[in-house]
Formats: sequence, C-alpha cells, structure tokens
Amino acid sequence: MTSARFPDLSFDADTVRLDEARRDGVLIFGSGNFARALRRALDALGVPVVAFVNSAGPAHTQDGLAVLPLAEVDPVHRTKAMWVGVFNHQPNANYALLKSLCQEAGFARVVLPQHYFEIVEEHMGWRYWLSARSGYASRSAELQAAFARLDDDESRQIFADTLRFRLGRLDAIPGAPVADLHYFPDFVVAACTTRHPRPLSLLDGGAYDGDTIATALTRLPLGEAYAFEPDPGNYHALTERARDLPIPVTCFPCGLSSETRTLRFSSGQGEASTVSEQGDQMIQVVSIDDCLPTARVDYLKLDVEGHEMETLQGATRLIRRNRPAMAIAGYHRWDDLWRIPAFIATLDLDYRLRFRIHTHNSFEAVFYAY
Repeated sequence: MTSARFPDLSFDADTVRLDEARRDGVLIFGSGNFARALRRALDALGVPVVAFVNSAGPAHTQDGLAVLPLAEVDPVHRTKAMWVGVFNHQPNANYALLKSLCQEAGFARVVLPQHYFEIVEEHMGWRYWLSARSGYASRSAELQAAFARLDDDESRQIFADTLRFRLGRLDAIPGAPVADLHYFPDFVVAACTTRHPRPLSLLDGGAYDGDTIATALTRLPLGEAYAFEPDPGNYHALTERARDLPIPVTCFPCGLSSETRTLRFSSGQGEASTVSEQGDQMIQVVSIDDCLPTARVDYLKLDVEGHEMETLQGATRLIRRNRPAMAIAGYHRWDDLWRIPAFIATLDLDYRLRFRIHTHNSFEAVFYAY
C-alpha cells in the first residue's frame, strides 16, 4: 500500500466565471433550502437562474421559479452550466453521483458548491466547511503539520482526499464514509477501556436527543454522563430519553463555549441548530471548566455546530486533569482541519490522533484523540 502524501493545494480558479454566468444564466440542481439561498445570492449578483431542477417528480413552481424534473429541461438550456444546489450529508447528495446524473442528461458543465462558493459567500454566509479555496494554500504549513500529526495512513489518506475534494479536484472522497462507528470507533474504545478499567464518565457536547449516549452504552461501560444541549426542542427529547437510560445523566439546557456568556442561537433545526448572529433567540453558553470544575470525564464528544475550538479552549483544565479520549467534530469550519490538531498538540498529553469521515461530502468528519 502506498503511503498517503500531502496534496498540492492548487485549484482551477476558472471553473466558474461570473461574467459568463451573468451572460448565459444557469440552472440550479436541487430545490431545498440551500438551493433557494443560492438562487437569492445569484439574484443579488445579477446571474439569471432559468429553473430549479430535481432528479424526478412533477414540474411546479417555487419562489416564482420553475422546478423541473431533469428529463423535462428544454434541450436549449442544456448548454448552460448546472450549479449543484445540494449541500448535505445524505447518500443521495453524493456529488460524484449527482454530477454523473446531470452529465448523462446532457449537461456538460456541472459546477459543485466548492467550485462556486467563493463567488457567493458574501451573500450566503456560513455554510459549514465551504469557504474560499485560496484559504487552504494560505495555511499550507498548518495543514501539513496537521497531516503529519495523524497516527495512521488511513487518516492521512482521508485528510489528503478531503483537501482535494474541498478544492474541487475530487467529486467524492474515496475513503468515506468509513465503516467505523461514529464517535466510538474500535481503536478509541479499546484504548479508553484499557486506560480506565472501571465504569466510565462521558461528556456529550451537542447531545441532541440523547442518541449518542444511547450508542455509547452499547460500546462503553458507562457509569454516568453529562449532556449539554441548548435547543429547547432537542433538550426536551434529551431529558425524556435520559429518564429511561440505565445510568445517571446530568442534562444541561445550555451550549458550550470558551467562557460563560449569552449568544444568539438559531433553534428548531434539529441536529443542525446552531449559534448564529441571525438566531431567533438568546441562549446561555458555559465553559466546561466553569461548569464542571472538579468532574472526572473519561470520554469527551463534541459536535457543537462550529463552536468546537471555543469549547476545547474552555475545557483545557478538565482535559489536562483527566486526559479523556476525545471525539471532536471537524467539519463545521474550513479551518477545523488544522486548528483542532494544533490545539490537541499544544496540550502536550501524548495523544494519538486519527481522522475519519462518517458520511458524504466531508460532513461528519471527526478527529479522534486517544
């Protein structure tokens, strides 16, 4: 097996030309929230959008624009660029498959979100890991350091292919999704249970409805858990589930950050509810060190919608005191790829570090420190 190599961080800046898009117009594949936001961004940029396009289903209108099944798009429009307006982790959102589907229908120019996002970023705002591709080359040294810190060749290959994918040089990441169980892969579970041969304590940041704790109980000899969840709907589901679990679960109706304060939050979006300047309510966030100053934590899982780095900074004392195994989401911000490994290295706790992706399009990427 060939050892993974750190990739060239160049990309084709001419994949999308705004002047051509304004002159010729485009079609948008998809008609969900991301596609609708993309249409609004293109409107603001003076780019005509001919129609939303779905793989199948009846023709209709949405936001005053036609929504057409792929097979019914007028041949005259098949010379135009198809901008993929699908951005999620579902199997049917696999970009390699969507690109092939559009090409088979006669669209030679299929443009993926990572190709065009730098053009629309100002109008679309934060969209997880999407960002201007030039940022990766500007952080080449930090990314190479993160790559070198990874413990196994599988991690290094997935990391390198993630960079190629986000730069628009791959349509899919060959090694993803991995077979390892999300948040609880065998190599971390084995290391944690060997290090701590007793009932374990789990801290779940971004606990959603308690599903991760329920999964952890099938993999770890848990004795207790702490669960943090700021979304009111999710928190209600979490507390309902916690009552039926066979261990004590202490639930906190708040988010996590580097310090204790209030932040604006977009609620009611299920697992994607997030801190946002445009949020519909204010929430309390706390630092783990403030909230649990003396707690023992053996396993730390964080999936806190882009606040992972701030949360880690607010948990430094707990991590140094306990050296927990850690599963840290690394896909909410483009710079998570280097900032999270760099932070773990500064702890100087002799952590081994691996990187896995558990769904499609580089979502559910997790750094495992153990």
